[in-house]
Amino acid sequence: MTEISTGRPPHYDIEYNETLAIQIFNGFRPEFAKGTPECYIKLANQCMDDNPSKRRSATYIYNELTRWYNLVDCNTAKDRKELKILKAFKSADTIIPTLSTKLPICSEDKLTNSTSIDLSISDDFSDGIS
Repeated sequence: MTEISTGRPPHYDIEYNETLAIQIFNGFRPEFAKGTPECYIKLANQCMDDNPSKRRSATYIYNELTRWYNLVDCNTAKDRKELKILKAFKSADTIIPTLSTKLPICSEDKLTNSTSIDLSISDDFSDGIS
């Protein structure tokens, strides 16, 4: 969802390696573009929750995105909450085209690296956790 907001892959400017994997494990998340509606950011962050049981279901995500799409498409709001959402997406529509989506020149395999990363916890470390 951040890629839709920014037009860039998540962490496009950071080397995809073990360090990034550990940072993501520890809560590091990609940023959103200026002007991204708060409701969209909230939903995306729920999707990236480090606790899988707190993540939203595909059905919930589909229903929210459909509801937002219909609000903007029909340009009608039934209440203040919907009006706030409608205004946020309309505002984003004016900001997003002004954002750069250029990526730095890098090797093609940077964003499609299939190298496996060993994220297993060593016995020494796991003994200290219990």
